[in-house]
Amino acid sequence: MNLSFETIQPTDYDQVDELVAQAFAPIDESDGSEVDLIHQLRTSYDYQPSLEMVVKPGHGEIVAHGLLTPVTIRGDRHTTSVLALAPLAVAPDYQRQGIGSQLMVELESRAQLAGYPAISVVGNSTYYGRHGYVMAEDFAIHNTLPVPMGNHLIKALKPGALAHVGGMLEYPAAFHKF
Repeated sequence: MNLSFETIQPTDYDQVDELVAQAFAPIDESDGSEVDLIHQLRTSYDYQPSLEMVVKPGHGEIVAHGLLTPVTIRGDRHTTSVLALAPLAVAPDYQRQGIGSQLMVELESRAQLAGYPAISVVGNSTYYGRHGYVMAEDFAIHNTLPVPMGNHLIKALKPGALAHVGGMLEYPAAFHKF
């Protein structure tokens, strides 16, 4: 399958809303607020369109979406800016074909080019673990959101990037509205 990985455009927004709603509908842990979260994040002061991507096969329909948002790890004597992956969605008919994995690689590449040291995600540790994400607690990084134990993961984008970074991961206000 020939896939195109593109920076989102405003003309993609409606398709992304449908895709995200469909992708998260069968997930028990979802409260259905993912589309609203995306809308809020796009209006935040630190939103970067280059860190929001869509995947299109040759026919132009959007089959996957991913968004990275700057977040802060605040320690006793430091603050470190990293990115949060929220959400990552693949259309139900295109799941289990590696599209989400390919999209994560593209997003991680953009994050590295933008100079971010790591990406944090709240999600399935088995799925994200296959892609190099480990428990954030391993780096003494704790989440300010109520996250089930074992679901807060992080991936350093270069060796040593998380050494001595421990602290509380703080999200933009948009995450606290849902």
